[in-house]
Amino acid sequence: MNFKSLLQYFLTSILLLSLTSCGPEAPEFVTLKNMEMFSLEDGNFVVKAEAVLYNPNSVSITIDEIHVDVLVNGNNIGSVNQNLSSEAKKKSEFTLPLEVQFPPKALFSNLLGGIINMATGEDFEVRYSGYVKTKALGVSFKVPFDQKETIGLSILN
Repeated sequence: MNFKSLLQYFLTSILLLSLTSCGPEAPEFVTLKNMEMFSLEDGNFVVKAEAVLYNPNSVSITIDEIHVDVLVNGNNIGSVNQNLSSEAKKKSEFTLPLEVQFPPKALFSNLLGGIINMATGEDFEVRYSGYVKTKALGVSFKVPFDQKETIGLSILN
């Protein structure tokens, strides 16, 4: 192997390494905020929250899909499945709204536990578990999250 071939091989290797290390990064889950649970006039309950994520990339990303399972005291009461086409700016946090509506019987599926919670005024543990699907420079990412919040019955107006 002569010097010219060795130099070409070395430069090609450096170029390939630098190109593969510059790919987009997956967005980072930060937190869930503004979690609320309230009742509607039709008797159903609604749980709302905002998922906060951070885009670490030097380019904007597109949010394609949100999937969230909502569990209250360990019982799955509903899911959120939204297909979106929203954009998040580079190197910034962004929020995605989440909302699930469900009947009271889903909340009190364990009847005895539900009656005890109502009678004693105990709080409910609400858990949001799922992922947000995003795309940066044509590369798709699923960003998982799992967040818990304790909500008291006193806020159910």
